[in-house]
Amino acid sequence: MGMWGGGGAAGGWSTGIGGQAMGPRAGRGADNWDDESLGKVYDAKVVRRIFPYLMEHRGRAFLAFGCMAVSAVTSFIQPLLIGLTVKAGLQHDTRMLYVLTGLMAAMAVLNWAAAFTQQLTTAWLGNRLLLRLRTEMYEHMQGLSLSFYDEMEVGRMISRLTSDVTVMQDLLTSGSLTFAMDIIGLMVVVVILLFLDWNLALVTFAIVPPLVLVMAWWAKHAKAAFVNVRVKLSTLYGTLAENVSGVRAVQSMSREDENSKRFDQLNQENRNANVWAGMLSAAIMPVIELAVAIATCAVLIVGGLRALNADNSTDVINFFLILTSFTLFVGRFFDPIRDLVLQYTMLQRAMAGGERIFEVLDTEPRIKDRPDAIELEDIEGRVDFDNVEFHYIEGVPILRGIDLHVAPGETIAFVGHTGAGKTTITSLISRGYEVTGGAIRIDGHDIRDVKRRSLTKHMGVVLQNPYLFSGTIRENIAYGRPEATHEAVVAAAHAVGADEFIDRLENGYDTVLQQRGQNLSVGQRQLISFARAILAAPRILVLDEATASVDTQTEVIIQRALRQLLKDRTSFVIAHRLSTIREADRIVVLDKGAIAEIGSHNQLLASNGIYANLYRMTYEQEQAHAGEGALGEDEAVARRRRGEMQAAAAPAGGQ
Repeated sequence: MGMWGGGGAAGGWSTGIGGQAMGPRAGRGADNWDDESLGKVYDAKVVRRIFPYLMEHRGRAFLAFGCMAVSAVTSFIQPLLIGLTVKAGLQHDTRMLYVLTGLMAAMAVLNWAAAFTQQLTTAWLGNRLLLRLRTEMYEHMQGLSLSFYDEMEVGRMISRLTSDVTVMQDLLTSGSLTFAMDIIGLMVVVVILLFLDWNLALVTFAIVPPLVLVMAWWAKHAKAAFVNVRVKLSTLYGTLAENVSGVRAVQSMSREDENSKRFDQLNQENRNANVWAGMLSAAIMPVIELAVAIATCAVLIVGGLRALNADNSTDVINFFLILTSFTLFVGRFFDPIRDLVLQYTMLQRAMAGGERIFEVLDTEPRIKDRPDAIELEDIEGRVDFDNVEFHYIEGVPILRGIDLHVAPGETIAFVGHTGAGKTTITSLISRGYEVTGGAIRIDGHDIRDVKRRSLTKHMGVVLQNPYLFSGTIRENIAYGRPEATHEAVVAAAHAVGADEFIDRLENGYDTVLQQRGQNLSVGQRQLISFARAILAAPRILVLDEATASVDTQTEVIIQRALRQLLKDRTSFVIAHRLSTIREADRIVVLDKGAIAEIGSHNQLLASNGIYANLYRMTYEQEQAHAGEGALGEDEAVARRRRGEMQAAAAPAGGQ
């Protein structure tokens, strides 16, 4: 079957921006957005940006912080109370013993109440933040220009919308306040130790400098190890997704064994990276425990020697108080350090995630409505291209001097070689991209002076591979008009002939579609997209290779639907099917970004130019593929084509 497009068959009449030598997809993956780094443990810019989100609920934020402070103080002061209780027992002070015991019980209850309130409040704040950030990011991403998505992988955007926001939620619901609680607790312990006995406090703190050096070495290697784990996991997931998505190609080329070997190698690398990271994580805790043991032994030795040299029983009792408190406080002194180590990577991930979130939110749409942009109400559908210029990369023109005036209700077909600019023109009409020179006008209004949403509501687009969403057939047809009645949906389906197969389905219009409508044939999905366009009732319609992926029998049904779809609408058609091209009011032949020929099908055949040559090549390939049957069409159509080719082959002057 002759193909005016589809990857180079029949003269290479392919469409799509991706086919252009210097199109935006050439830069895909070169956006310099780093998804693999863990980031800083503390990033002031991220904290400043997230702070206003918390201040929207400042009352609850202050409540959570206050409860955290109370929880920290009541938790870290317990060793002092235990020491005082021991002292009261040694002094046989029954009254003080009861007072201190009751105070410890009260502190425990207060600690529980404060911790419970803090957890409840931070969970509420975290979920509000999650909702706000995800909503804000989703709405922002929906408004970004098509050129942004040409350059940015969708998977990265989803990662930012899901995992990065979740990490930020974890930071605010547990990480930040736990971090603050550890700092406050550490300060409380240091103050109490210095107050009790500054000499023993210095003995306790003596272990800190060497521990800091060990921690610095560990942090350096741990960061590299955790980054390596993320890189290996990302590569593993990417390969897995690629092989699952392309399983048909894998099986058709017998790549199962080779791909399994490669996947096994990546799995081994991922395992080794995780083992090394796990070893580093496991190694640091024993080091901290060793530091606790050394500090405790040092306190007991120094304190014990001082107790032995005490002059009286009162000094001995005081040293029992100090030693008991110090022994307990040494453990509490290192508890925050343990927590901070455990939260080290979480803080890095959160800061990196926050940076990536705000990187998205700071991305400005390349196409914005002007402050004085007008609302485009009902339109006739007149479209004027006034000397339109366009480039993706400065100095590499894609469209040059496009001058075309389309009357309301006229059907224009664009044809041309790969990269000629066909799809680019149709994308410019809806302001998917902005012209870099000249102007496009609808009913006399420069589309740059019109609010984009009011522009697109008058337009409909049907692509070569129609995108169907999760849900029922009814919901997909009514996608552009969710408020449409069932009768209107049925009428739209009937207008394009989709009702014939829908009625045969067990659940009819309530049939639930699989992912992207895979439980329907290509032609059936296309008919649903036509019905969707009919129901949306656009004044301007764009068909981008809408019949490229269907067989000839389905094409007959679709062509009938197309006649109904194009009726009374200004239409721009990119197609390789001869029947669609032939029935257009005018055919615009693009060559190297400029209009090379323009006219009706018969006029262009008579001129014996680019269109006639490509038409002739397409016809010859159709004959080679389909033999004398002319692709199964009726003999009258086959004879008409042969007549057209004879006319095209004759000298122009002999027409």
